[in-house]
Amino acid sequence: MDLILYNPLSKNSKSNVQTHKLVRQYKTNKIPFRLKSILKIDDIKEYLDNKKEIDKVILLGGDGTINRFINDTVNYTFSQDIYLKKNGSGNDYMRSLKGSDIEPQYIMESTYDTGFKTHFINGTGMGVDGYVGYLVDQNIKKGIFGYFKSTIKALLKYIPEPLTLTIDGEVYKFEKTYLVTMNNGRYFGGGMKIAPPGNINDEYLDVVVAHSASRLTLIFIFLTIYLGKHIKFKKYVFHKRGKHIKAEYTTPQITQADGENYYDITTIEAKSTGKQIHFKYYE
Repeated sequence: MDLILYNPLSKNSKSNVQTHKLVRQYKTNKIPFRLKSILKIDDIKEYLDNKKEIDKVILLGGDGTINRFINDTVNYTFSQDIYLKKNGSGNDYMRSLKGSDIEPQYIMESTYDTGFKTHFINGTGMGVDGYVGYLVDQNIKKGIFGYFKSTIKALLKYIPEPLTLTIDGEVYKFEKTYLVTMNNGRYFGGGMKIAPPGNINDEYLDVVVAHSASRLTLIFIFLTIYLGKHIKFKKYVFHKRGKHIKAEYTTPQITQADGENYYDITTIEAKSTGKQIHFKYYE
């Protein structure tokens, strides 16, 4: 039997339509299934342990839903096949997963100076990156256009800050930093190719820092992110891969991990947990 997990609070207004469409497919093909809201499961590990008849799990949702799932199951060994079907507003991790689902993927973790720790599987960041997430949450309409509009607004309003960045023991300093991202997947912001060399099947994070540019130059560079060409602007865009990253701002920032926002953060440490999960892409 297949278990279809969905998030009724997905930020995508079309999510319920997609859920019902998949249910109709199952009914039409007379495939046994169980439909369950992920919000109604207190302990997903206990739930699966008690449902031995389930041999396939299909998770419907975007990056936020996937983030909740991995945080709830990071120490669980699945006996079931786990499939992801896009059903959110960003779906950035799904873009990286397609074609990379033959091997398991690594789960990352980020620890903040507040003492809080969370896991992520696509990316984390602060500065403009976190501010965009905050603005997107205020929008009634989500999707790629919402991300684009929020990013332009954030680039115009954000005040750049000094940043100290440590990658595998090497220290880099930037005086006028707009954002720092640490990505496992290749995409963020609804399809922007922030980390072109990103590989979800290894333990490296792609670190990108936008710095020192005028706002007009920054907006131009931002437009090239969709094609992954921004890292060619080496004067203003720093890019390096590493396994253990520490990013320190001088003032508190909004940060995000897989699109989930956290506030008043000055320092992030990000690295691999060494743990894997094997998500497969559901067409």
